[in-house]
Amino acid sequence: MDTDVLIVGAGPAGLALAAVLADQGVDFRIVDRKAGPVAESRAAIVHVRTLELLHRLGLAERAVARGVKMTRVEICERGRLAGGFPLAGPGSSTLFPYALGLEQDRTEQLLVESLAERGHSVEWNTELVTLTGTAAVFSTGETIEARWVVGADGARSPVRHAIGVGFAGNTYGLTGLLADVDLDQRSGPKLRDGTLRLNLTRGGFVGVFRLANGRHRLFGAVPPHLTPPGPTDDVSHEAYAPVPLADIQRWFDEYFAVDAAVTAAAWTALFRIHSRIADRFRAGDVFLVGDAAHIHSPAGGQGMNLAIGDAFNVGWKLAAVANGQARAELLDSYEAERRPVAMAVLRGTDRGFALETTLNPVAAWLRSHVAARLIGPLTRLPAVRARVFRLFSQTWIGYRTSPAVAPGGGPAPRPGDRAAFDTVGDTRHHLLVFEGGARAPIEDLLRHYTVDVRVHAIPESRLFLIRPDGHIAYAGRPDDLGRLAAFLDRHYARRPTSDN
Repeated sequence: MDTDVLIVGAGPAGLALAAVLADQGVDFRIVDRKAGPVAESRAAIVHVRTLELLHRLGLAERAVARGVKMTRVEICERGRLAGGFPLAGPGSSTLFPYALGLEQDRTEQLLVESLAERGHSVEWNTELVTLTGTAAVFSTGETIEARWVVGADGARSPVRHAIGVGFAGNTYGLTGLLADVDLDQRSGPKLRDGTLRLNLTRGGFVGVFRLANGRHRLFGAVPPHLTPPGPTDDVSHEAYAPVPLADIQRWFDEYFAVDAAVTAAAWTALFRIHSRIADRFRAGDVFLVGDAAHIHSPAGGQGMNLAIGDAFNVGWKLAAVANGQARAELLDSYEAERRPVAMAVLRGTDRGFALETTLNPVAAWLRSHVAARLIGPLTRLPAVRARVFRLFSQTWIGYRTSPAVAPGGGPAPRPGDRAAFDTVGDTRHHLLVFEGGARAPIEDLLRHYTVDVRVHAIPESRLFLIRPDGHIAYAGRPDDLGRLAAFLDRHYARRPTSDN
């Protein structure tokens, strides 16, 4: 083998995967047909769960320093404030109680810099020509034989095509627009930094927030005169269509209810909505992550965040197996955990974008009149605020039915749940043990396994094994070490007997 892991595609998913492997000392190569990281802002919201994963790579603080914290959503109806809610706040159980406005090009650059600091680099201008098993031939003439291949190569994914995995779904007759613009606000209440402003109009929802570069991101439904002629099955992001500045101004005047001039547009993207998911996320020793595995509407800013979650999930598992710390069967849990999550996000974003863009006159009337009156009272309810935060932040994601976590119920948090109390900043396993309890027997047990586990004391009468992605792998009584050993034996490798 030339390398343990070959990553095809150096977007956010591929780069995040490379960062996890680099952190764990796994040999890998990452290639991309592009000449370098994207120059456009593209995905521009980083949610809580992604910030928590970046924290484990030591990158969250850098990301926050380069972005704009978004702490509040304001919902307006034809320009009049109808309600609002915080994106996080007390009780959100995270080090990062906000969303982050951070352009995709800045996110990618951050990850590229991190790889360079660890002695790794992306092999740009390297396009996949053929893939047979895990042997890849590239446009440079080189053949790379890897132990595993990960396709992080976008919606058109040559890797997915090479392994014959279907990409089922639909192309909708819905049109969206993203635009990064300079605004000169002339009158009225100023657009506030750190606030995501949504406006309900007769044509749907539109939104605006400030980016770190000082521009404003506009997004949402578009009027008929901007709609591209006819649907297309092209799922490539390169199919984004530019929009003239005059048309953006007209859209802004008709839909946003903000008195401002659009003085420049740095980037625009007019596109049809696709909702597709790969039939499988794994075929043999080849895995799919990010847009290669699923694409959906940009409603809620979930796409890039979901892709980085895929990459982290498969990354720590590949690292554990490559380093001889875990059994190969652990890799089976990648699809079992991430495909249901992707399906849930697809369903939710499809409904969200359909609500934004429907032209059904009854639905449009209800949205503009009934919904606007309900928003204020609803967004003041703590339960509603908590649910909205969970949905946006991706902190709802859990793996209770995964084959890689311990079975059983018991009080929450349970195996598979996100460890809300977990604040560690690395990609190791961590064992949280009741403070004052006997740690010696536990540490003696762990010495029998090759996996690197750090033990911490907590004010809790239970024992929790936290995975590198911040989810609970095992929960139980501190004195039931036989059950813990049985779980470890099922997934992790023991040291040779002579070392015990």
